[in-house]
Amino acid sequence: MNEGKLRERMDRGERAAALLRNELLQESFSYLEDQFITAWRESGVADTENRERVYQLLQALTALRGHIESVVMDGKIAKSSLGGLK
Repeated sequence: MNEGKLRERMDRGERAAALLRNELLQESFSYLEDQFITAWRESGVADTENRERVYQLLQALTALRGHIESVVMDGKIAKSSLGGLK
């Protein structure tokens, strides 16, 4: 991979890491996760449709966080690769 692409990946990783350090974003992730889990716990036995919806929301939130974390890791790998080019 060329140096320009590695630098681009490294920059994306640094921006993703900044997102994960952002207090408001972290608070939002925690708040939504708590809300989804509470809604799931308080759902009635026969309320399968609502539980399924809440489960899908929780999965989407987890996927979003996971994607941001993978961009951070990709940036760290790119940074390491750039160090090997020097």
